[in-house]
Amino acid sequence: MRYQTKIYGHRGASEYVPENSMEAFQLAYEMGADGIEFDVQMTKDEHLVVVHDEEISRVSNGNGFVKDVLLEEIRALDFNRTHPEFKGIRIPLLEEVLEQFQHKKSKSGNAFLFNIELKNNIFPYEGMEEKVLRIVKEKHVLERTLFSSFSHASMLKLREIEPEANVAFLYCDGIVDIAEYAERYKINTVHPAWYHLNSIETFEALMRKGIETNVWTVNSGKEIRRFCNMGVNGIITNKPDLGSEIRDDK
Repeated sequence: MRYQTKIYGHRGASEYVPENSMEAFQLAYEMGADGIEFDVQMTKDEHLVVVHDEEISRVSNGNGFVKDVLLEEIRALDFNRTHPEFKGIRIPLLEEVLEQFQHKKSKSGNAFLFNIELKNNIFPYEGMEEKVLRIVKEKHVLERTLFSSFSHASMLKLREIEPEANVAFLYCDGIVDIAEYAERYKINTVHPAWYHLNSIETFEALMRKGIETNVWTVNSGKEIRRFCNMGVNGIITNKPDLGSEIRDDK
């Protein structure tokens, strides 16, 4: 038996190597993930770089906000702080990640997937939606890309710019009825924090409205199997090796 649930490497295989690095994405691919989830922000000179935190000291040997740093400056830093046994980890550009995997297929034989999270809920980067879309289209991967953000207004803007774009509302707290909320805005995919699906009623309400669910961040084998059994569409995990093993029911 093979579960239908797709496995996404959360910031790549971030349990084992520095998150949001080319090394993490390559390892997730080799571990059998169906795709990768990663974050984009914009440098002072408006380059789209792949990094989660607005302030970079947790993950690198630098400090300051991404928005205040030039690309040349941020590329000179080592983004190995979470896994110091790795040296020389450079922050990737969005186009570099897409180029690396644009022709790759997953173990199932399907096109390798991208879940791009726009990190614009703290700092609303001007023009980010247009810039991300332009690069995704240039690399010819729009049909295999899912865009997500905690800024739901950003997702509605992105879809307005490109009606063919697949967008998802990310959320962790504060929404009373996510199924009704998503339906109101004609959103077909939501990304809840895992604990929101402790209640099967929430998932069933989403299913009844035909809304796909990708849950994050799930690293326990027990929970990965529970969500696979529930039939969620995707699981975002730091351990894509464990996720792919359970997905294939080995």
